[in-house]
Amino acid sequence: MPRLLLIETSSRLCSVAVAEGGCIVAEREELSIQGYRHAEALHPMIGEVLASAGLKVRDLTGIAAGQGPGSYTGLRIGLSAAKGLALPWGIPCYGVSSLEMLAEAVQEELRQSLKDDQALSIWTAMDARRMEVYEAFFEGSGKRICQDRPQIIDASWADRPAAWAGGDGVEKSLEHWPSLRDSGVRFARARHALAAASRCIHAGDSLDLAAWEPQYLKEFGQVL
Repeated sequence: MPRLLLIETSSRLCSVAVAEGGCIVAEREELSIQGYRHAEALHPMIGEVLASAGLKVRDLTGIAAGQGPGSYTGLRIGLSAAKGLALPWGIPCYGVSSLEMLAEAVQEELRQSLKDDQALSIWTAMDARRMEVYEAFFEGSGKRICQDRPQIIDASWADRPAAWAGGDGVEKSLEHWPSLRDSGVRFARARHALAAASRCIHAGDSLDLAAWEPQYLKEFGQVL
């Protein structure tokens, strides 16, 4: 039975979860409004979810983490934690796009709120400062339409078709994209990595930990 530790630290929400047999059995999270407390919060939270699930690190069959895009600091903390836990026990690790996790979060919100037009595409965006975002598009089913990419918000966005949106890059995009529909989702949680991690496991796509790096999409200070 797969026993997975899921980690998400790409945004201001630090979140961890344990999944067993394809179901979430424990989760913890902390939202940092100002600054980041991920370095202090992450390992205690991991200890709490493992204890709640009745597991030790050595019992895990895999660890999955949001690998970006997102916060430089947050991503380094999350991937370092995953590697540090995995290496001593030879636990395979899996990287999940933070934007794909957001798409899962939007789908979850739409199902729970029973909103109309759930067949619309899903646009996920993370704030990249100034008038920039990291974005990705998905079908309403969750199937990816395009790869994660950095974009500059400009006047041409007024012609973009309607889509459901999620992420902390949404608010500054709304005035430039009139048909955009805000799902209200701002952050993905660790549990939203489960579907993608399960696909990686099925495909045998575990990572080389020595080469596993955050997917920043642009260098620090780079102008698009």
